[in-house]
Amino acid sequence: MNLDDLKDKLVSDARVTWERIQESGTYNQLRDRYENMSPSMQKVTLVGGAALIAFMILSVPYRYYSQSQEYVGEFEGKRMTIRELLKVSRESSDIPQIPQAPSMDMIRSSVENQIKNANLLPEQIKGTEVADNNSKVIPKNLTEGLLQVSLAKLNLRQVLDLGYQFQTINPSVKLKDMVMTANREDARYFDVVYKLVALAVPAAPEPPPEVPAPRGKKNRNNSGGE
Repeated sequence: MNLDDLKDKLVSDARVTWERIQESGTYNQLRDRYENMSPSMQKVTLVGGAALIAFMILSVPYRYYSQSQEYVGEFEGKRMTIRELLKVSRESSDIPQIPQAPSMDMIRSSVENQIKNANLLPEQIKGTEVADNNSKVIPKNLTEGLLQVSLAKLNLRQVLDLGYQFQTINPSVKLKDMVMTANREDARYFDVVYKLVALAVPAAPEPPPEVPAPRGKKNRNNSGGE
């Protein structure tokens, strides 16, 4: 069927459909009501009918457009989620392994050496004490212990330098808290209590032992001919 035949068929079907509509009782009632209207109401009716027909025609592509926009939004949301998951996966693989924390005696020894290198006076050193971790921020079962360092009459520069040095003892040793108060004798200086906590880092699993390669069987013929 060529284009002309298809066009004639569509026109013929449309004419037949229109004739059926004209023969229906509903159409005749609507036509009678329309003819009995005033000219202004007839114009309003025509405009309203045209608007309704245009809305019905345009509603179909608009519905498909809205649905396609929803699909696009859903696709972009899933794509963003996948990108975030890939980013987190890459970042987690790049995180360095945290070593196990040294013993509390080693931490105390390192702290005392740093205090000695700071050239503090004996009256400024109040002492170090190993205590239990009673913090709610870091659970007790995730720590090896807590070291409390008490110093007195420090200037602000000494407070910052010693806090930084204590923080860099080991990646698994963290400065959990620092309490600083003005010295009672001289308000220009500060009494400071540092609290260092050693994290309980599990040991890395040991690699499985290498299985020795099986030895080749000796050739009985060669061994018998010797």
